[in-house]
Amino acid sequence: MDVKIFLVPALAVLLSTGCASIVNGTNDSVTISAPADTAVYIDGRKAGTGDVTATLKRGKTYVISAQKDGCKSDNVETSTSFDKASLLGILIDFGIITIPLDFVIGGAREIDPKIYSVEADCTNLAQS
Repeated sequence: MDVKIFLVPALAVLLSTGCASIVNGTNDSVTISAPADTAVYIDGRKAGTGDVTATLKRGKTYVISAQKDGCKSDNVETSTSFDKASLLGILIDFGIITIPLDFVIGGAREIDPKIYSVEADCTNLAQS
């Protein structure tokens, strides 16, 4: 039996994704802390009310907002950082294919931090 029959598909699968994508995936779980009566939105889509846990695609930034009737919205933008697991590609193909592939797929940039706090500004509400 020819070893190439098994070797070529195995290498194709191995090189079809980067190390950070394999180790940590292409999504991150983010926790958003907000008061119980406050609606939480991620990029304009309602994610829930009060404390929310959301699964977000890596490699992007998002705008998280807290909205409450009669109050000014609070907006926070997520940030990303380099996932060092991408560097494991150096051991596979000297990083020539796997590291750039991690950046294309989004696995190389993790959402950091994973916890955000938002609260609508109700300080200027008229006193009853």
